[in-house]
Amino acid sequence: MVSSGDLTGLFSVYGYVVLVVLISRVVRKGRIGGIHRKVIHILIGNIVLFWWMFDSPYIMAFLAAAPFIPLLLLVSPLSPIRKLRTSFLGETTGESHGLGLVYYAISWTILAFFLFDNRMIASIAIVAMSYGDGFGGLIGKRYGKRKILREKTLEGTTAVFAATFIATITVFLFYQFLASNGTFGTFSLDPLTALGVAVFTGVFVAIVELVTPGEYDNLVIPLLTGSVLVLVGL
Repeated sequence: MVSSGDLTGLFSVYGYVVLVVLISRVVRKGRIGGIHRKVIHILIGNIVLFWWMFDSPYIMAFLAAAPFIPLLLLVSPLSPIRKLRTSFLGETTGESHGLGLVYYAISWTILAFFLFDNRMIASIAIVAMSYGDGFGGLIGKRYGKRKILREKTLEGTTAVFAATFIATITVFLFYQFLASNGTFGTFSLDPLTALGVAVFTGVFVAIVELVTPGEYDNLVIPLLTGSVLVLVGL
């Protein structure tokens, strides 16, 4: 039985995805520095703002996340349907790593199901990928000058740390807000601990992003981040 919370979550997730795609099309048509792919990568991470609405891990994982896996495969360079490969989403996927968005959807699905009872950690893992890796790529490509490993730069890695740190603090504040008004959960974390966890997460994600081959970071970053935060007892 699908609850009202599950239905609200589903409508919110799919409605937001459509909005992000529309925004990305506008950015692309405006030729704004060729960043429309990163717009999708970064903004889609805000789906975590709707995760608290769900009542069932099965609905959240297999109806709100998993359906994007075959959809994105169909618009990837591996798609047998040429018309889909040359669509807006297909061209967007092809401009980067062919399966990058597919790995993104796989990460959502795994985290949504296995960390359903700790959606705050799942949310941090996703924003580490969307904001941390996303802004790292933007800053590194535009301003990166000092290479430290392969094509990755000090400026880009610093941006990964900063964006992850800020995104982690934002997730803490969001869940604190939900708990304080009785909307969801009973989250409570003192400011110093929250700051320490955010610094740790930022450093960890910056290192993982630095050493992970680009085609796999959408899978490695969120899954490792979620696992480590569970292990440290957050």
